[in-house]
Amino acid sequence: MGGLATDPYICTFLSSMMGRPVIDQSPPMVKSTAFYNHGGGVVSTDVRSPVREFDIQNYYHQDNDPFAALREYRDLDPFWCEAYDGFWVFTRYDECKDIMQDTSLFSHVGAGVPKYELEYPLMPSEFDPPYQTKLRSVILPLMTAAKMDRLEPRMHTVCRDLIAGFKDQGHCDMVTEFARKYPIAIFGDLFGLPVERREEFRILAETFLHDLDAQEAAWNSIRGIIKEELEERHKAPRDDMLSGVAHSQIDGVPIEHDVAINLASTVFLGGLDTLPSNIGWAFRYLAGHPEQRHQLVEKPELAAGAAEEFLRVYPSVPKTARVAKHDARFHGVDLKGGDAVVGLVSVAHLDAEKFEDPETINFERKSNRQMAFAVGSHRCLGSHLARHELEIALQEWHAAIPDYRIPADTKFAYHGGGVFAMEHLPLEWDV
Repeated sequence: MGGLATDPYICTFLSSMMGRPVIDQSPPMVKSTAFYNHGGGVVSTDVRSPVREFDIQNYYHQDNDPFAALREYRDLDPFWCEAYDGFWVFTRYDECKDIMQDTSLFSHVGAGVPKYELEYPLMPSEFDPPYQTKLRSVILPLMTAAKMDRLEPRMHTVCRDLIAGFKDQGHCDMVTEFARKYPIAIFGDLFGLPVERREEFRILAETFLHDLDAQEAAWNSIRGIIKEELEERHKAPRDDMLSGVAHSQIDGVPIEHDVAINLASTVFLGGLDTLPSNIGWAFRYLAGHPEQRHQLVEKPELAAGAAEEFLRVYPSVPKTARVAKHDARFHGVDLKGGDAVVGLVSVAHLDAEKFEDPETINFERKSNRQMAFAVGSHRCLGSHLARHELEIALQEWHAAIPDYRIPADTKFAYHGGGVFAMEHLPLEWDV
């Protein structure tokens, strides 16, 4: 979502972001006859080929652009990587789409690469249909397009107020002063987060999603907060998402308390981290491409197409992971039951068979079947809100600050993992 990312977004990134970083970053072909414990048995890697070294870009702090690193694998046939007990990597559009859509072959359960384990599961991210579908049904009526449309005036107001706070100073950190503050203001109202605790909540979500050593503690803190909020909503319902979850039903029976806590906590995580990433990457690109920036100034209606293109080229959730349920032939690969697979969605979005001139960001692209919000049973329920938020951010910013640049001495630092993000994005402009 702004992005609401439980099934909304979070379905795709939480299953790919946990664990420890890969040490070797080189991509060349290697040969190996080593044996690995995988899928419960001892198997030789020579039956899973070709074998490549692959950096899944899972570092909390890194100084290389993670999107650029993944692009090195563009147009490669599927290959096997031996890290994390082994997994298949798929890079093309149809491969990634089928990984997300084929629930008869692929499961979300235990699908992390690297694998992770929490005492209390993420819901609905860590479940498959039909139960996952029932969990989605709790959130779906709370995230209708009509309800999201009603938030548009608030989006415009928040953007204008934030920009007004730094416009006259001639510079800002786009990430910390705008991209992180804007979504939580919108999502906080929708979800029902107390205003005075929103920054605390944002830090907890960021810690969980990016600091591997502190994930468990952050998750427990989030669940504790949500538990308190749900208990209040049981006593006194309000017009917010927490109240909707607290009083929901599954199969005609009131939702179990622990299920409500885990479901709302996962929604909480997804609502606070993906849109800041989307905004950051979009404005980094625009700062270096004045001709396209001026397009948005002169034709604000192009913001919708611009948002779609930025979601295509810079999907904040660039990877999706699953586990094969059984042996099968899949896009030329002989999968074994229990094999982990990773689809590189950001790379698939550069597939020339699906996108004309895919390296070019074209705000007037006629066909853009990007999968930034996933496809299939785990498609993002918050995609409508996320699109609106990004589109309005592009419009309001360029109405107020049409020309801006990145300072010449800027050195970027990035977050890897399940959400690719920049730690900072300094911008400056003439006043």
